[in-house]
Amino acid sequence: MGPIHFREIFKEKIWGGQNLARLLGKKLPAGKKIGESWELSDFGEDRCVVADGEFAGVDLPSLLAEHSRQITGGERVRQFGLLFKFLDAVETLSIQVHPQKHEAWYILEARPGAKLYLGLNEGVDRGCFEAAVAEGTVKQCLRIIEPQPGECYYLPAGLTHALGAGLVVAEIQTCEQITYRVYDWQRGRPIQVQLSLETINFQARPEQISPPDQQPGQMQKLLQSDYFSIERGVWPSDGTIEIAPGQMQVWMVLGGKAHCRYQDTSVPFERGQTVLLPACWGGTIQVDQEMCALITRSGPGEEF
Repeated sequence: MGPIHFREIFKEKIWGGQNLARLLGKKLPAGKKIGESWELSDFGEDRCVVADGEFAGVDLPSLLAEHSRQITGGERVRQFGLLFKFLDAVETLSIQVHPQKHEAWYILEARPGAKLYLGLNEGVDRGCFEAAVAEGTVKQCLRIIEPQPGECYYLPAGLTHALGAGLVVAEIQTCEQITYRVYDWQRGRPIQVQLSLETINFQARPEQISPPDQQPGQMQKLLQSDYFSIERGVWPSDGTIEIAPGQMQVWMVLGGKAHCRYQDTSVPFERGQTVLLPACWGGTIQVDQEMCALITRSGPGEEF
């Protein structure tokens, strides 16, 4: 079993756009506001399907059921525990909170003045926040950050958060289905104030990683959590990358291109692609054009 590509699942959102086509080469449906591209998912009914090769047409849970040890290195893994996405926020998203979801955002593009809303200002307790929701002054309670491309943010469960307008990010998250919308900028969509108030951790803070400039040929650890780790790799044209078998990896290719050989077939790693490298596979990836990728592995608290 070699590296595997899956078909994306595009999600139309009122806040989305067409920037994933420009930045990542995605073939988006014309005229649609695409806010999310689900790259690798075994989440509810959104189950990604193998795009090509020997398992073409097989969905991720079926693949796990038949080939758990080859893919994950473990026996009888029944669900893929992480969800991989690209997000395009043309408009600001609602302020929301999750009871159990842990997620990370890697900033691909930040237009001038674009903002992240991450957590609450010092001194904001439940009473203050509840009053602000009722009065429509929630923005005054929010911790606001102006991010830069290349930065990474870790959002623990219980943290209030939202992407602001003008941001494109790669998102890696644990699979948790509950989302409470606490504030929606007077757009008229349903909100769940009381459930949100019960869920918010008023002391929660995001972890911000601002890595230094990275030269081709380097790997850099961005995040190590209980649930997953993320590294960023940059490799020069004509370089090679040696992969040892033993642990599954998921690569989100942000730029450039490469390929590897498997069963006399050339498997591409190209801008905008997300590639699953099974635990059983080892080999050489040949870089054709300077490449940048995010590489995720599961942590001790989460099973792929």
